Amino acid sequence: MIVEKFTPEAMISAPRRGPAIPNYDGTLALYTVSTHTIGGETLKEIRVMNIATGDSSQLFDDGKAEDAAWLGDGSNTVILLKKGGEGFTFLITIDADKSPSDPLIVGHIAAPVQHLKVKALKDGTVAFAVVGLAGPDGQLFNPETNKPTHTGRVYEWNTYRNLQKYSIFYSTLTKKEDGWKIAGPLHNALANTELEAPIGMYEPFDARGNYDLSQGGITLAAEEPGITDPLLVGISDIYYVRLSSFATASVHKPVRINVQSEELDGYSSQPRFSPDGSLIAFLRGPRSAYEQTKIFVHQIGSPSAIDVFDMVTGQKWPLTPSGFEFAPNGHVLYITADDTGRVGLYKVDLLPSAYPKTLVRNGAVMSYYPLGQDNNERLLVTSSTLVESSTYQIIDADAEHEPIVVSSATKNGSKFGLSPKQVSEIYFEGGGDYCVHAWMVRPRNFDESKKYPLALLVHGGPMGAWNEGWGTRWNPVLWAEQGYVVVTPNITGSTGYGADFADAVRDNWGGRPYDDLVNCIEYLKQVPYIDTNNAIAAGGSYGGYMMNWIQGHPLGRRFKAMVCHDGIFHVPSFMLQTDYIGDTQEFGGPPVLWKNIEGLERYNPARPDLLPNWKTPMLVIHSDKDYRCPITDGLAAFHTLQLLGTPSRFLTFPDEGHMVLGDENSLEWHRQVFAWINKYTGIAG
Repeated sequence: MIVEKFTPEAMISAPRRGPAIPNYDGTLALYTVSTHTIGGETLKEIRVMNIATGDSSQLFDDGKAEDAAWLGDGSNTVILLKKGGEGFTFLITIDADKSPSDPLIVGHIAAPVQHLKVKALKDGTVAFAVVGLAGPDGQLFNPETNKPTHTGRVYEWNTYRNLQKYSIFYSTLTKKEDGWKIAGPLHNALANTELEAPIGMYEPFDARGNYDLSQGGITLAAEEPGITDPLLVGISDIYYVRLSSFATASVHKPVRINVQSEELDGYSSQPRFSPDGSLIAFLRGPRSAYEQTKIFVHQIGSPSAIDVFDMVTGQKWPLTPSGFEFAPNGHVLYITADDTGRVGLYKVDLLPSAYPKTLVRNGAVMSYYPLGQDNNERLLVTSSTLVESSTYQIIDADAEHEPIVVSSATKNGSKFGLSPKQVSEIYFEGGGDYCVHAWMVRPRNFDESKKYPLALLVHGGPMGAWNEGWGTRWNPVLWAEQGYVVVTPNITGSTGYGADFADAVRDNWGGRPYDDLVNCIEYLKQVPYIDTNNAIAAGGSYGGYMMNWIQGHPLGRRFKAMVCHDGIFHVPSFMLQTDYIGDTQEFGGPPVLWKNIEGLERYNPARPDLLPNWKTPMLVIHSDKDYRCPITDGLAAFHTLQLLGTPSRFLTFPDEGHMVLGDENSLEWHRQVFAWINKYTGIAG
């Protein structure tokens, strides 16, 4: 696929590759591809790539298939789930060595399940686990055949919480003459407990990373049960379920793993067994302080887990881990972390005085796997950049050799007519004694002798970052191709610049970050090819909040138009409407107006003294299923603009939540946004 111009239509219809997962000997890689036809259907493929040549072939193209993985038995057998009628789920295997492939049904599960995981066992069987709803009897529950007679629903995040709880169900596969078969009934790992796991089932992300299997059990992340204080809802811990056999029900209750120097309101996630099953490592940090997340490791049978950097290596590391995996030898961790506008990959030995070694620090690393089940020397890494949607490359675990590119989805952007030369970095003085980093993206036909309108984009969070990675939401290159110079500043609160820089946004939402943006504009006035008098600003979530805050302040008059996606309008009432109430740190006290009205009003965009200043034309976008930033805030912002006579428009998607994820909805989102900003800057797009 080669396009003449990178447009919303080109982005939405371009193939989207998933991470590359190597097989047992590192010769093949399993991955998915999703290709949407505008106005039509989406083709979902499971493919296998020859790592030596980069050649690939289709293994399966059923849109109802998901969670494809290598079986892990030393063969090239792939296992996956396929949705069936009336809520049933089929377990299917495919031999990747056969051409054409011949899918075989392993068995069926009489309920909708997801998040398949497998583990080859020493006795020749294969353990597998899935996540599904558990009924009152602890057995798998099928909501398709047990529909309630009422329409009452309870919601959380972007979906409605079920009356039944999610749980992890497990069993084994045995190999027969006609292929692999489910050996027996599925067992509930959390039977007779109040736990619901894994965490993340009510969020629009993959929750598979929040549980893991070993030869002797299951580890999982679950919310603490019985918590009634809304300020503590969401805290989670890691549990270990010891199993005598994956073929029988467990006689052992889940054991909570204690943490040394434990904080009450901790948030734990991503538990991983070491390859020999003797250790469980996981991420943990204060519930509301992402920048303080750490890696803990627990020796099964010991009293508590310990901080890897404090108690194992004894070396402080300034970055905040976002993910990790054990190396096959179990003595090394591979870690990902935000790092100065990038998502880097690092390696640390679990030894005293060890310090992380940089393996990848360009672009954004998405996944990383040993190149073969016993390979400690090389990794197969999937990453992206601002112009390249997906690269598969082999990385030397000792960082002594150059990476070997196996496959580049867009040939470093050239299939979209893009080039890395369009992207650069800038630093400018922030609102205090510090510098702020930003990415700058120019259109492909850039001519430095001309002036271009400015598009200033503000990220969400507020603890987040503009990283050098590809995305189909808020893609800076796509905005640049409309004819803008795009600047994405990592203002105060951004991750990847140290914990202090991220933490400085607390009780300062409209303070330092706003000052950073003011200084950004002042800096850009000196760039000869940027027309800061013909500028627009846009942002989503916290970035949407910032659009509303800017509207009431002098910076708002610097823009021809603005776009506010899922922004916060009235902070005091927002804290009572959101599904995540927050904590005492965000606004200098309790997040409730009867205890902390001064703190909540300090950076409230809807303060009466600020609202009359809302004079910049603004497109407000808010969807019905957004429970993080409820739609009422979007409606209030729009009605304010209308009452003030400020040009405005309201765009909503009744079937979307905090993020607009549907392909056709995303296309319409971009069409409306670009039509709005182009109207006021006077460019053709």
